[in-house]
Amino acid sequence: MIVDHYVAPAAIGSRRQWLAVLVAAVAAVAAVGRFDASQAGAGADLKKVAAGLHGLSLHDQCTGDYAPQPDTCLHQQLLERSVTIGGRDGVVHDVTLRIQGIVEPTTIEGGETPYADHPYYKVGGTIRARDWSAWHIEVSNPKQTYWLNHYPKVSHTIYKEEFEATIPMAAAASVTVRVVDGNDRQMDNAEPGRPDRLQIIKELSATPLAGQMLRLDVVRVATR
Repeated sequence: MIVDHYVAPAAIGSRRQWLAVLVAAVAAVAAVGRFDASQAGAGADLKKVAAGLHGLSLHDQCTGDYAPQPDTCLHQQLLERSVTIGGRDGVVHDVTLRIQGIVEPTTIEGGETPYADHPYYKVGGTIRARDWSAWHIEVSNPKQTYWLNHYPKVSHTIYKEEFEATIPMAAAASVTVRVVDGNDRQMDNAEPGRPDRLQIIKELSATPLAGQMLRLDVVRVATR
């Protein structure tokens, strides 16, 4: 026996519409998944544009003793490293750096101190105490200098700093990390007998190093 099942045209249309809605919903969910994955990948990839700054360190080593001032040592008067920022042409990145330093003070005239908790970090300005080591980061685009050891006065003191700072850096910009000194002497971190000496940056060494030093790490990168 043959039994015919009659389906009204309206029902067929309704079923087709329901299937179309279901297919569209599944496609939308898949698209969201792809979007999230691509965004996560992009976020991870963004740090690559500043990869040259991650783990960058400068160690201003002692080159000899300076007998008239035993807590100082002779050193080079210029030490620097430069890297180039990646990314697409025309894109400016906000690069957040973790900055660690064991440094002596200098004073910078002019400029701004954007972080109240870290007044030794200064944006812009010029060196006033030229016979003291001036640690800084110089960016070619947007062009600016970021000073790392600005203090109200100079002294025979070693400061240990650890803070984060966000610096704009355009794709293809040159970023130079530098220390410059107007004379051939610096405060020596390795000199014992003073409460500010024999400090360490654990990512550089488990034991105190002579001279002064700086370590940078990239925390995050965002596009403007």
